[in-house]
Amino acid sequence: MKRNIFILSILPIVLFNSCGIKTAKEVGLHFSTERSNLPNILNWQKIGFAKELINQKEMVVIISGGKNPIPLEKWDEFKPSLPYRKNLDRHLLFQKTAFYRSPNTNVNCKEPDCIKQREYKNYTWVEMAKPICIDYVGGRTDMLKPEKGHLVIKTIQKCQTVMFTDSIFQLTDNKGNYYVMHATEAEKPDTTVTLPSGWILEKVILKEPLIISPFGGGNECYFNIVGDNLGQGYHQYIFAESVYPSNEK
Repeated sequence: MKRNIFILSILPIVLFNSCGIKTAKEVGLHFSTERSNLPNILNWQKIGFAKELINQKEMVVIISGGKNPIPLEKWDEFKPSLPYRKNLDRHLLFQKTAFYRSPNTNVNCKEPDCIKQREYKNYTWVEMAKPICIDYVGGRTDMLKPEKGHLVIKTIQKCQTVMFTDSIFQLTDNKGNYYVMHATEAEKPDTTVTLPSGWILEKVILKEPLIISPFGGGNECYFNIVGDNLGQGYHQYIFAESVYPSNEK
């Protein structure tokens, strides 16, 4: 894959707000919390402004890229039509990323066939992620804007690796599950967010870079993405159990 072909972001929270996504139990989801295999070579890219669209019919997230990406100066005036809609703008907190395979591609693909592209409104886009299900901590709540003291956990498929190099904002449930904040709606993270009982959010200085890669083992690409009531998003990077969801649930 060529460098700088597109700039990557994170799965849009807005997608889950209006598409009737089911819970992990309802879809029968179970995946190993073992880290999945990664390509021998990762093309790391620095983070920039991501221009994303959501196809609510196909349940796929696409990002500007390919031979004819939409210019940044055209983005504000760009108006997609249904089933597409724009993603919310997000302030990203990780420093580098490597995206290596679009959803529904052959695991044995060779570049450039690993990255699916499509044309829409005279521009080219890259297929990036696919939502699977959503669960709730503290009771069912709005999927886009959870109530105070509530969290939503969205499971997605996305073959992407992200790197934090200096410090992180770490979230834990004190049961052995750990998450790292990757994006905010506000310009700066807010550690005073109201969390469910037992959950803690704190800033942690890294002694070495933290690389978060997909879970599921083998060639799977599962991520759990947590959202709080302030629009802050978190990647789960340590699991307390060997499978998700836990067999006890």
